[in-house]
Amino acid sequence: MRNPRTLKRLIRNPAPCAALALAVGAARAAEAPTASLEPAPPPAPLGVFGADMPPSGKFVLSIIPQFANASTLLKGTSAVSPEQVVTTTPWRLDPTKTLRGVPQNAFIAAQTLALAYGVTKDLAIVMTIGMLEKNLDFLTFKGPSGATRLGQSYTGTGGFADATASAIYRVYSDPVHRIQINLGLSFPTGSDQHDFTLLQADGSYLTSRAFYAMQIGSGTFDIMPGVVYAGHLDKWSWGVSYRARLPLAANPEGYLYGDLHTFDGWGGYSWIPGLTTTLRVNASLQGPIRGYDPLIAGKAPAANPVFYGGQRIELFGGATISGKFIGLDNVSLAIEGGPTVYQNLSGPQLSKNWQAGMALRFKI
Repeated sequence: MRNPRTLKRLIRNPAPCAALALAVGAARAAEAPTASLEPAPPPAPLGVFGADMPPSGKFVLSIIPQFANASTLLKGTSAVSPEQVVTTTPWRLDPTKTLRGVPQNAFIAAQTLALAYGVTKDLAIVMTIGMLEKNLDFLTFKGPSGATRLGQSYTGTGGFADATASAIYRVYSDPVHRIQINLGLSFPTGSDQHDFTLLQADGSYLTSRAFYAMQIGSGTFDIMPGVVYAGHLDKWSWGVSYRARLPLAANPEGYLYGDLHTFDGWGGYSWIPGLTTTLRVNASLQGPIRGYDPLIAGKAPAANPVFYGGQRIELFGGATISGKFIGLDNVSLAIEGGPTVYQNLSGPQLSKNWQAGMALRFKI
């Protein structure tokens, strides 16, 4: 500004300078990246792993109780009665003899503690540990053969579940879509040597190694790869995901669970900021147990490793509610539950009826 008269006028009246400075500052602010100011995408359903990530440098602590129930014996897609099972199904260790007992009802309760940390905006790590309790109603039939009911046992197992550690990495993101991959490892912190006590066909009670389904841990190291696509537009959100659990080798007892593959598809609607409801379809496929534990030898279908695995489709409804409605901005509650709508099982084995759970999350 070389004109002295102009300079003197600006010194006497600095308003044009201030206006110019504000205009330049606004222009620079408009040019600066705004990704950090973008609101987080709507939350995925509770049962989907790898879709939601904590902000960079933040921890999210989750307390997750879950419950499930199973009853009704299925062979393929057909229901079979306890009497049909004990009169037509041979004992694995001696095919000339039939089974003498069947599970009637099972209830499972899990309490999981999960800790997630945002390493960067595109990378997070998640660790879980928890407790698991399994309760079983078991029906015993009288004598070495026949269909005369003798009585029921009410038994169960419980303890620490297998721990997991996983990493989630966002490989693509734009204002609508995002793609994330995850890779985890399950550690055999849960025991696979639990015992239980059952009524026997001769009227006595015997304490022995519990069935495979009643063990709390797998006894194996499992790799868990997965991928998630999720999107959102206005109040709507959606996504699909895949995750597997693949045992790396047999456990010390001599067996490993079949490979598990799970697929999810969901849609969500955010009624107001902080309240999102979801509908999720889950499909799973698992093979039978490979190998066997020589100490699991009872005359029951759950003692036969071949009678495990199958296909299942489940339908879940859920909601995520922000704690800001009660003044707790860093707290949220997620709930989800629903029935099993299709099963084709390697059986006879108990069929799953329903599953429900919740997660109380604290952002730290």
